[in-house]
Amino acid sequence: MSELRRKGLWLVVVGLILVGGALLATSFWKSESSIKPPLPTVRVGSVTAEVKQSTFCWSNGNEAVCEDHGLPEADDLQLIPVEPGAKIEIDFHAEPSNASFHQIVDGELVRSEPIVPDAPGIYLFETGGDWPQGDSRYVFGVEVEE
Repeated sequence: MSELRRKGLWLVVVGLILVGGALLATSFWKSESSIKPPLPTVRVGSVTAEVKQSTFCWSNGNEAVCEDHGLPEADDLQLIPVEPGAKIEIDFHAEPSNASFHQIVDGELVRSEPIVPDAPGIYLFETGGDWPQGDSRYVFGVEVEE
């Protein structure tokens, strides 16, 4: 076999390895990103809030994914205008075994009742729980206007 044919054969082999690796990596990332917990529906008075996924670990039986998210700032969320003292209702896809609800105050989670404060301002909240598939946290924000 000539030297030129040998180099050509090696180039083909290396090319196939690179293409195969790229396809494998692409399918791995696609399957991982599809494993996410369902978002709950959050209603504040008569308005539905935009809910964003926060930190979670979730599995679909044979695969599991964990993502860690920092607490949001007001600019990270779509704030909805709400009435002072409005009740916050959370409808999860299934009842969690251990639900939690917090207000985000100065970057810290403060245990809270699901009720909008009376004073005008912007308020951020975090809620979540534990399910057989894993645990998940969600965030949303509201604005009480003057």
